[in-house]
Amino acid sequence: MGNLNRFKTYKKLNAFVGIDLNRYQSGQNKKGDSINRRGNTNARLVEFEMIRSMLRNKGRIKNHLVDYYYKLKKPPYYKHDLVALIACANHLNRTIINLVRTNQVYDYNKTSH
Repeated sequence: MGNLNRFKTYKKLNAFVGIDLNRYQSGQNKKGDSINRRGNTNARLVEFEMIRSMLRNKGRIKNHLVDYYYKLKKPPYYKHDLVALIACANHLNRTIINLVRTNQVYDYNKTSH
C-alpha cells in the first residue's frame, strides 16, 4: 500500500483497497449495498487474508477485530461470512490509520471492545 500517511482518512484507504460501499438509488428503487471493487485487488486480497489469519489464530493472539467478527456472527446480526470480513477489513483500516497517525503500536488492552 505504500506510505500510509498519504491517506487522510480511513475512508480514502477503503477506496484505495476497494471496499467502500457502492449505493444505487433512483426514486423508490434501492439496490442493496455492495463493495465497489474498483481499488487495488492485491491490497484487498492481502487484507482479507490478514483477517482470515487473525481468525485462525484467535486462540493464541487476542485481537479486537476477531471479537468484532464473532459479534457480527451472533444474534441479532447474523451477518454472512463475506459481509463480516468486509466489516472487519473496514475496522482494520480504521485501526491502521489511527496507529499510523498517532505513531503507536497495537495493544489489545488499550482498545475499546
